[in-house]
Amino acid sequence: MIGIFSNIANRTGPGLALQEMLYGYIMAMLFISAARFGLIQITDATDLVVLMIGMDFTWGAIDCILFYLVDTFDQKRMLKDLRSDVSAAEKAEMIDGDFDCSPLDLIEENSRRRICMEVASSPLESSEVMRKDRRRMFTSAVYCFIATVTPLVPAVLPLLLIDDLYDAMFVASAISSAMMFVVGWHFGKYIGVKGWKSGTLIAAVAFLITLAATFTGG
Repeated sequence: MIGIFSNIANRTGPGLALQEMLYGYIMAMLFISAARFGLIQITDATDLVVLMIGMDFTWGAIDCILFYLVDTFDQKRMLKDLRSDVSAAEKAEMIDGDFDCSPLDLIEENSRRRICMEVASSPLESSEVMRKDRRRMFTSAVYCFIATVTPLVPAVLPLLLIDDLYDAMFVASAISSAMMFVVGWHFGKYIGVKGWKSGTLIAAVAFLITLAATFTGG
């Protein structure tokens, strides 16, 4: 699982990889939690598996399409701003917001303005390189889909291999939560937090969100 997370994170960034795996876990566990609490009536494990796969694959595909679409739109918008006839200072002001949630948020304001001005004054890359950028965006979007459906594996296998439905749901929940702990443990190295702390936090948050969503119509 650590290898899978690292592979996905290398193409999407660790934060987005974790986000999508959490989505996949929560969406799969919603049906199991609802069935265990009697909110939906499930008597056949196959029906439950179909619901889980349908949910994760559908929303994974939606994320894949929308991420790529929004990324390409953003690229076109930034190109329009950088190609405009206004001054470099005005361009810098226009693109400043595109650096939000980046390392530029952590530096003092004068340095941020200087970097924005430098970007606004720099020559643009070639059309061929831009096409390669869009291919990387597409690859990232596909790996977001993979991240979303990956949590199905530990959730679905017990349902297919264990005859007793309620035992299978318990085992699926336990293994899936353990998977999120392992993913959280590995994520800790990216943010400089001890593995057991980040693993416990991620697993607990995933479980609590699933529990809350189960009773609020998630």
